[in-house]
Amino acid sequence: MPRSRELVVFFSLLLLTFGVGLAQITASTNDSSNPAGSLLARHPEFLHAGIAACCLLLGWSTTLSTRVVDRLLNKQVVGLVLAVGLGLLGLSLFVANERWITLGGLKFQASEPLKFAIPLLCGVCLAQTKGTVNIREHPLMLLISAGVAAAIAVHDLGSAALVLGTVVMLLFAAGADWRWLPAGVLTLGLFGGLYIGMEEYRIRRLDAWLAPWEQTNTNEGAQLTESLRAIHQGGLEGAGMGQGLRSQGYLAVDESDFVFAILAEEMGVLGSALVLTTFAGLIFSLWRVAWQCPNPAARWFGVAITITIAMQTAINVWVATGLLPTKGIALPFISRAGTGWILLAGAIMVALMASHPNHEPEPILAADR
Repeated sequence: MPRSRELVVFFSLLLLTFGVGLAQITASTNDSSNPAGSLLARHPEFLHAGIAACCLLLGWSTTLSTRVVDRLLNKQVVGLVLAVGLGLLGLSLFVANERWITLGGLKFQASEPLKFAIPLLCGVCLAQTKGTVNIREHPLMLLISAGVAAAIAVHDLGSAALVLGTVVMLLFAAGADWRWLPAGVLTLGLFGGLYIGMEEYRIRRLDAWLAPWEQTNTNEGAQLTESLRAIHQGGLEGAGMGQGLRSQGYLAVDESDFVFAILAEEMGVLGSALVLTTFAGLIFSLWRVAWQCPNPAARWFGVAITITIAMQTAINVWVATGLLPTKGIALPFISRAGTGWILLAGAIMVALMASHPNHEPEPILAADR
């Protein structure tokens, strides 16, 4: 029976390959740009997917020094990664004044790097814990995570909720007292309610979620109702790849936020179940890989990434099926993306390298304590 590391690579590449094909179909049906242009110019996701696949293969078969991961997972690197992520977020908030920024011709969400910087911070902080986790022992981690989430929420409430949710679930996975759970849920609820009330479009999304069929004449209501129609009309076997009505431009953001609705319409219940089963296999295998890491920082980082993937998948599917209001959360490896694929592949690579059978954690130096 294949080991968990091989299964992580198999499931990741399977999802990534399917995501590239789906991105090609949705782009070709919605994009009226110059058809004679270069393939990579019209569909740069192929280039991004190639880079992501290379990262995954590198993490699977690497024979690099066993100290590489240990040198990456320390306070100095965490500080640098957070500084870069916060710098990009500052450009988004104070220069571009939107959630997307463009650097070097590459357009991406400023919050994307911070989705992986916070798990890195949590991994390094929790590595110093002896035995069960006491939430009171990690005030800096909680303050930084809450501050980053608050800044992200200005333009991207969904990603902010993802970051906070990952931290809360990671703490309980690390052994925190479950009596803190009501406080965590209450904090997340107050956080979400505050930011929803700050923006009119978020209130409209909430209203549309509560009564979508009464607001089909609005963008928010039309998105959800078309998504539900797509899932219903997909039936058991679906209409066939590229043959669905909603992928022809009748469903907004069909390549990212509502990509699951396109899956359901074109692949039916059977195809959607296969994709979700693949996600379950990836999450379960990556969870096992994370717990096999001898380095405690890498272990908790891997657990945090696993939780992030699970939450992202659940939120995307729940939004498409009307169980949650629209959040703007992509489906990992499936939604059309660039930086998201690369960063996720890089995070999985770190977990795979750290769990290598020949890997031994580097002794902690006195200067690093």
